[in-house]
Amino acid sequence: MFKSGISILEPPPHAALANNDLGNGADPCELAARISVREPGAWLQIRKAHRFEWTDAELPIPGLPPDLEGLRILHLTDSHLRTSWDPAYDQLIQRVQADPPDLILYTGDFVEHKHDHRPALPQVRRLVDGLRSRLGFVTVLGNHDGDLMGPELSAMGVTVLDQQRLRLTAGSATLELIGLVGIDRYDLNRRWLRSIGPKAPNTARIVLSHFPDLIRITEFLKPDLFLAGHTHGGQICLPGRIPILRHDSLPRRLWLGIHRVHGTWLVVNRGTGFSTAMQMRMFCPAEVIEIRLRGV
Repeated sequence: MFKSGISILEPPPHAALANNDLGNGADPCELAARISVREPGAWLQIRKAHRFEWTDAELPIPGLPPDLEGLRILHLTDSHLRTSWDPAYDQLIQRVQADPPDLILYTGDFVEHKHDHRPALPQVRRLVDGLRSRLGFVTVLGNHDGDLMGPELSAMGVTVLDQQRLRLTAGSATLELIGLVGIDRYDLNRRWLRSIGPKAPNTARIVLSHFPDLIRITEFLKPDLFLAGHTHGGQICLPGRIPILRHDSLPRRLWLGIHRVHGTWLVVNRGTGFSTAMQMRMFCPAEVIEIRLRGV
């Protein structure tokens, strides 16, 4: 049985972000992820999500503690909820309730309106209350959520990590979750980040970040997974899921999907919602990702 506890480090003054370059993102360690699409999503969606594409990803983790073998993580992000409810979320809830994962990790932007989250709160509560997992629901905030969403989510039973760590234990193993800042990437506290130190023995480390490009300054933490959202995969793409709109400073090929980058699995989820008044997805289906950890 897992037990959890939060380790909070008081943030010292901010420091500027480094402008490191990932280059082509190549990783000399050859590990093969097993990725499949259980159910494809709709290539064109206007205002309503017709169905979510369900991506299954089995990710090999060097040195994964045996007690974490097979851990199932449901990665969700970027719902951008408004005042209405999409039936696709009912399908998601039904599927999760029928076969709950071990852990739900969310990487920000529950709501669309940046300045008034209150009209969307009933939809957020309906989503959170409907989802089930053995170990709980952990999130970071996104740039649309705002500071006031944190207390609302905590009141719903969601664990909100804002430059904080959460440790879950299973037998002799530890799963360490590190939540980065999500409302403004430039608020990230570098001194706090440096204070985390090397990964402890018999531990798997996961970083949650709304912004994918913050992977540049977490490389020294050597996380096993780096989960992110924000880009929506481009939201409107060319055929072949080639993103057009730029939402991130990483190379274009890293704006969506699962990649091996500098010893870390970078998982950039396309999200389930729509941003901007256009409320359209084209050649970029809304996505849910289920991750299963595998030792190597």
